[in-house]
Amino acid sequence: MAMTTGTSFDYQQALDDPCRIFGQPGNVLAHPDLDARQKREILESWRQDAVRLSESEGENMGGGSEPMLKRVNDALLELERQTGIGAAHKRTITS
Repeated sequence: MAMTTGTSFDYQQALDDPCRIFGQPGNVLAHPDLDARQKREILESWRQDAVRLSESEGENMGGGSEPMLKRVNDALLELERQTGIGAAHKRTITS
């Protein structure tokens, strides 16, 4: 899936279905029309989707893959490195 730009870009669609809009988490980072906050929100939405799919797969319901969850988490960490904006998922994980 090619990254969308310009007037055809719909931020709400990106939040609702980031995989369909961007294809890969790295495309969110590279998108020229998004600020750091928007990128983080989209990646967090994607991470939540990937976690749900991974959990479904663990319950033998089919669904997501661990590699996508890793790629989304890696993109969130890269965004944090680039901008200093912390990833929300790091604050919600408890040991």
